[in-house]
Amino acid sequence: MNVKGSVFINLVKAVKHDKSGAFDKYLTPKDRSILGGKILPGGWYPFETYEHCITALYDVAAKKNPETAKAWGRSECKAAMTGLYASFVSGQDPISFIHEYGRVHRRFYDFSRMEVVVEGKTQVLFKLLDFNTKCVPLYFIIQGWLEQGLELCGAKNVQFTFLSKSWEGQPDTSIRLTWT
Repeated sequence: MNVKGSVFINLVKAVKHDKSGAFDKYLTPKDRSILGGKILPGGWYPFETYEHCITALYDVAAKKNPETAKAWGRSECKAAMTGLYASFVSGQDPISFIHEYGRVHRRFYDFSRMEVVVEGKTQVLFKLLDFNTKCVPLYFIIQGWLEQGLELCGAKNVQFTFLSKSWEGQPDTSIRLTWT
């Protein structure tokens, strides 16, 4: 399982910026070696190191606040979807964006699959399959991504509800998204 450098770079910068040693207990020697090298946007890096960095930042900097992790996702989505990947939201309706999110996701992660079930004009059931990470903050980051992306496509009052959570032992993570 690997992650693209373009979504890893900001994590690496945040972890390297901290000189207090607060993140040290989260990082393995392999992680430190990777973080000590140059992270290239187009390169692929071990998901395990990415996961350790997210967990460290979530636990220490965000104080395990899901709203902070959602804000990270919203910020990353806005940067990507108004820049390099603007075509994924430009002129798209919200349901098309949710369908296209799978393509975006595969550009950043080389694992997992998604399933989208349209339940109405303003409601979808979104499933993350084979995404068996226990990295809880990543799910909140994805939540922020989806909410921001929907808003960029004109959705208002986006509501996000976890129906099942793989990190709690269920076979997948299912999410209902509704908007006006």
